[in-house]
Amino acid sequence: MDMELSYLRLSTIVLSIFGGVLLSVLARHMRIPAIAPLLVGGVLLGPEVFGVIDTGSLGEGLRLIISLSVATILFEGGLTLEFKGIKKVGGVILRMLTLGVLVTWLGTAFFTYYLFDVSISMALLAGSLIIVTGPTVITPLLNRVKVKENLHHILHWEGVLIDPIGVFIAILCFEWYSVSSSPLEPLTHFGLRVLVGVVVGLMGGFGTYWLLKKDWIPEQQANIFVLAMALFLFGISDFFVHESGILTVVVAGFSLGWKKPMQLRHIQKFKSELTEMAIAILFVLLSANLQLENFLKLGVVGVILIALVMFVIRPLNVAVSTFGSTLSLREKLFLSWIAPRGVVSGSMASLFAIQLSRSGSSTAAFLEAFTFSIIGITVLFQGLFSGGVARVLKVKAAPKQGWLIVGAHYFSRKVAKFIQLSIGSKCVLIDSNDDAVREAQKEGFTAIQGNATAIETIPDDIFTATGNILALTDNRALNQLICEKWSEHLSRDHLYRWSSKPDEEENSRAMGTIVWQNLPNPSRIAYDLRNKEATLIRTKTDRAVSKILPGTVPLIAQQNGFTALDNFNWNSEGEALLYQQLSSNLPFYVHLDHIIDMKTDSIDTLLETALEQACKIHPEIPYEDTFNTLQTREKNFPTLLGNGVSVPHAHCTTLKEPVCLIVRNPQGIIMNGDHEPSRLFFVTLSPAADPELHLILLADIAKIASDEELIARLFKTPEAERVIDLLREV
Repeated sequence: MDMELSYLRLSTIVLSIFGGVLLSVLARHMRIPAIAPLLVGGVLLGPEVFGVIDTGSLGEGLRLIISLSVATILFEGGLTLEFKGIKKVGGVILRMLTLGVLVTWLGTAFFTYYLFDVSISMALLAGSLIIVTGPTVITPLLNRVKVKENLHHILHWEGVLIDPIGVFIAILCFEWYSVSSSPLEPLTHFGLRVLVGVVVGLMGGFGTYWLLKKDWIPEQQANIFVLAMALFLFGISDFFVHESGILTVVVAGFSLGWKKPMQLRHIQKFKSELTEMAIAILFVLLSANLQLENFLKLGVVGVILIALVMFVIRPLNVAVSTFGSTLSLREKLFLSWIAPRGVVSGSMASLFAIQLSRSGSSTAAFLEAFTFSIIGITVLFQGLFSGGVARVLKVKAAPKQGWLIVGAHYFSRKVAKFIQLSIGSKCVLIDSNDDAVREAQKEGFTAIQGNATAIETIPDDIFTATGNILALTDNRALNQLICEKWSEHLSRDHLYRWSSKPDEEENSRAMGTIVWQNLPNPSRIAYDLRNKEATLIRTKTDRAVSKILPGTVPLIAQQNGFTALDNFNWNSEGEALLYQQLSSNLPFYVHLDHIIDMKTDSIDTLLETALEQACKIHPEIPYEDTFNTLQTREKNFPTLLGNGVSVPHAHCTTLKEPVCLIVRNPQGIIMNGDHEPSRLFFVTLSPAADPELHLILLADIAKIASDEELIARLFKTPEAERVIDLLREV
């Protein structure tokens, strides 16, 4: 008999673990809240259907499993709280945890008392069990829906902090209902639980941080040590005051997360995985313990009560808690919709039901059926429809636009400059090379020295703003590793990396889109750019086709708010950055329509004609101001370089790429102070923001002016295409 019972216990635990995890995986593939299939799966595996899980065989072990699982879940919830969130919406959260709790508790108790034939103390106990929303359902929902930051903070803080409050009130009500001989005795126990929970939690949290900071705990054992410490704190608190461990683990988790040890992100990841497993096991065990006939007994009255909780009590809670706040009506309506109950409500209801059943109470079945009905309905409806509600109410968070570029070399800085100017997204550069970081900082970039694979070391303000990763180190394996690390936080279509190997030679499961594989390694590109052996061309995408020459590689483009790397729609309006290995930059800024033949002896006429032609393609050029600048310069400081070549030039603040017009004027123009007539004019306009490129173009024109044979060939060649070909030979 003992052997059979031992086997039944083992099979119950093993099947609940395997079944729970399997159902969680299935829920993720189906993109539905995990609790829904867990509840259904637990009922199917339990005595009501297949009978392969028997929670009765666990005896007191079930209570132990529930307690330790809840401790693990709530510690992880406290660990993920962000202190900046309470500063932004602290008033709303404080009222939710006080006035809001009272509205939910007493409002539910009021309707329960009048709709069901129960005592006031039982109504108060039932109302206390659904105070909590809980991080077990709120966190996955928020990760999926992605609402505005203020709503995220409100719901997350409410979900974590309301758990111990709800549990303490539930225990208080349970003692009033079942075991108390004096009305003051439960209140005394309540105060002791709060005191012990806060004191032991703070001591344990800060103590754990101190041990981690001193490196007394090996890095490889930090995760399991923190887990053991959380369970120890839970147990030691319960030893002093029964049920005080709930608050202890929340406070310990929050204090450890607030101090932010270096190992924090690793610990959070480990704890989130444990929490997911704990939720899976708990819900399978708890739902396997349910009896379906108890739900049917709730009847229509039960449906009415659930509707009142969702559509009257929760909105009233939000209205009271957000009164006088800066939240908009849309945001308040979304908060009114979101209040799914989770594993803590179910756990406490099951524990109380077990104890009441043993004492022969007839209300145990009602308590459990009522709580799990609220859990099932709120999780199902709010989990499935929250995304649609958020879209209708327009409270979804805007996508993260920030870029983290790994590598602070010259090439990375040029790419970052294009992204910031053309796309409007902030770029942060990270590099282990301190010299490269300092150079980037001198150029005005936000740059940090560090390791991009150690995500836990990235400052929070940078981490939370990062929506794209571009790994530009020379080590393709490192670039791949960086993308793999960040894939836990960003979708794979926002991860980019340089590699010298094509996709088919890479691991098919490797994270990150390969870009610019036809280019040499990034440090070589940086060297070529610095030494003017290559150039980066910023241009309009619909004009870029004429600039795609042998050796030209499209790098990045911004089109209709969408950022593309390597794969552009050339017919769509936007801006692009091109890479070109060359000896002369000039050909890329001479358009076919910018080659003009005319005969005049007036520099004003020549400049007017050239500018009119330039404005046809670049209407953003301010004609009058530019003409006056060129005219004044040519009259006071003629730009004759020699061999009949002049280069009238000016900066233009409205241009984003240089413009160069070639005017062939055989008649020649004698400029003020010159004895040699100018016959070949390079009218050059450059963006004011890029003086370096302006000087490079003037240097290219100076090379042409020194080559009499080339000048003669430029005059003898009628075709515009051939003129540009000659410029490429410089």
